[in-house]
Amino acid sequence: MFWPITHWFAQTTHEQSRILHALIVLLLACVLLVKFSGTKIEAPFRLNSPARNALYLSFGILLLQFFGRFFTESPYLSLLGIPAYCSGFAAVLLFVFGNRTRDIVVTATSTFGVFIFLSTLMDRVDWPLRTLAGQCSGWVLNLMGKTVQLGVRDNPGDPAQLILLVDKHPFHVASECNGFGVITTCLLLAVLLSIYRRLKPLQFLISLVAGIALGFAFNTIRIICIVLLAPSMMEHYHLMHEIIGTISYWAALIITWKLLHGPTDYEPNS
Repeated sequence: MFWPITHWFAQTTHEQSRILHALIVLLLACVLLVKFSGTKIEAPFRLNSPARNALYLSFGILLLQFFGRFFTESPYLSLLGIPAYCSGFAAVLLFVFGNRTRDIVVTATSTFGVFIFLSTLMDRVDWPLRTLAGQCSGWVLNLMGKTVQLGVRDNPGDPAQLILLVDKHPFHVASECNGFGVITTCLLLAVLLSIYRRLKPLQFLISLVAGIALGFAFNTIRIICIVLLAPSMMEHYHLMHEIIGTISYWAALIITWKLLHGPTDYEPNS
């Protein structure tokens, strides 16, 4: 039943390193929550009540999706597969690790569901995010006294390219520069910690906005640093590009984790 969505997600993760990196960060964050929450495994490999309820919910959503096709042809009906998939995954985890892990499982699988949903939006938000990143970076560089122009290079037979021209030096604002990876990962950390901390709706919303803003800000900083360093480091441009990208990516994640009160020490489970 879940093979189509599993195959799609595995293929997307394989083809897009940004999705793979976000998944790795999400797994590491879940490990930290397990480590510092004092969660213990008790009565494993039993079909406990939470596991049964998650399984029933998963099958119920799948039935709703199946019968819904007789009443509507909306493409959005396929999105019901995401909560069904995550409920089934939660049932497996609760069965394997026991009832005491319920809070962590609900937090992890809910965030995973948001992750899958965001993955479906990647192609649609690519160009708008690239344009916004180029505009914001150009605005800051212009404040620094640089001559900046942003335009589109559209050669026949080739995909359109967004070009940031800084002091007559062209920079291609590629898909990797759109910030989707760091914005998504910061947003996922915000969702994970908001669910884990059981924040109220307004606090939850503020955390999400903070995660998105931090991801976008650090992506803009990354672009600006690369543009400023490029003229003097053209011989090692690709190495510099990777170093700046890695530093800005992990700096954004660490600051997001600290700012949104991610656990860094043992917290007794109340």
